[in-house]
Amino acid sequence: MKLRLYVEKSSQAEALRFAQLKEHNRWKCLEKGCAIPLYDDGIMDVALSFGLAESLWGDIPQLHICRQFALVYLPGKPSLGLVNLLRGLSLYAFDGEEIRNALPASIQPKRIAWLQEFYAERNNSKALVSSRKDLIRTILAGSPLSFTHFMFHESAVRMCLGAELWAYRGDALRGTLAVAEDICEKLEVGERLSLFFVQSCMMASGAGSYGFFADRYDRYMAHVDYDKWFELLKDWQRTYSGGVCKRVLELACGTAAVASRFVREGAEVYACDLSAQMLENAAKRPIPPHLYQASLIDPIPHKDFDLIICIFDSINYLVHPSEVRQCLVEVKQALAQNGLFIFDISTLLNSMENFSDECSLTRERDGIMVHEAYYEPGKRHQVSRLELFQEWGAGYIHRSEKHSQRVYLAREILDLIADAGLVLRAIHSPESKANLYPKKMQGIDHRNYRLFFIVSK
Repeated sequence: MKLRLYVEKSSQAEALRFAQLKEHNRWKCLEKGCAIPLYDDGIMDVALSFGLAESLWGDIPQLHICRQFALVYLPGKPSLGLVNLLRGLSLYAFDGEEIRNALPASIQPKRIAWLQEFYAERNNSKALVSSRKDLIRTILAGSPLSFTHFMFHESAVRMCLGAELWAYRGDALRGTLAVAEDICEKLEVGERLSLFFVQSCMMASGAGSYGFFADRYDRYMAHVDYDKWFELLKDWQRTYSGGVCKRVLELACGTAAVASRFVREGAEVYACDLSAQMLENAAKRPIPPHLYQASLIDPIPHKDFDLIICIFDSINYLVHPSEVRQCLVEVKQALAQNGLFIFDISTLLNSMENFSDECSLTRERDGIMVHEAYYEPGKRHQVSRLELFQEWGAGYIHRSEKHSQRVYLAREILDLIADAGLVLRAIHSPESKANLYPKKMQGIDHRNYRLFFIVSK
């Protein structure tokens, strides 16, 4: 199942920026009317905001789901589909609220006097039912990014992204739309919606890499001497290629701190990242490269690069060796005949000494971020967990991200380079000018915090 997204005309700019990053090409309809479908091959309709949803479909029953419970808004009798969904839930309603005629006698809710009574019930299959829109929206506004919103028409289930709740922010738009796309992708046509199904999709989609952390990435990397790294890359390119570096590509570019330096040198530079928020921040640089959204294993749309780089241990994010091999194959096809690919890895020494068991707390203007790092030696996985507690009204919004890396040994990387049909020219450490390959390979993973691999066709 796919979705069809509607946005208000006033929100075209944000929607267009999102869609450009996703490389959709259906934009002629943006000139027409107030309600604009951005996806024209969908089945489930999704409205960007509650205002637009009501203008399209009227004041109809709604189901709002978070990871711990659901809220049900009943302006009248619910559809059969909503009634069937509610039969499997523990229902609650406030004392004195008249909803008896809206629900079948067999599923009448338990009465409560305080909202805390509902929260205290240790049951994720619970729902608070109300006919008061102001009450439902007040609860939603307390944690606007925690809920997924469904609208129940007599003959169809629709969705809403609730953009008013988070002031049409671009990062929130992408996050909520990612959850909606995941739900639609996994929901087969004719399948019955369930609370557990939606909660499972939200758990899988809600902690994607480099969401809120993308806005904090440059502060986190403030200790990095980008000019030094840039000079190292240029020196290695001159040493092992000898050709003029006219066309450059940076994979997993982040905020394009290095790629923009190549632009300043006069090169034609492309840069990509999987995180749309990273790309938004990269686009704000005074001289940004040509940006596009892609993962490390996606086909590279442009060819004949004199230099392709992938640095700051981005390769470690490919946790399966087959993904590293695929990345190298794609790079090989995009390199010019004398081009070089330079990438680095974070080593076993780095994980053991710097990220084995670390926890830090950063106070921000409107909240707190907790960063926990730990190493799993059995799997050779490096894990970072980020927890953001951001002030919102009288409380806090809680958001989470989990970043997983694989700690590769140098010998593993050598085998993957050979499998991809590339030639290893050198291995360098940023602390030494000497080429470590092949004479200084003994104990290389235990003597260096970071290793750079320089390969060619």
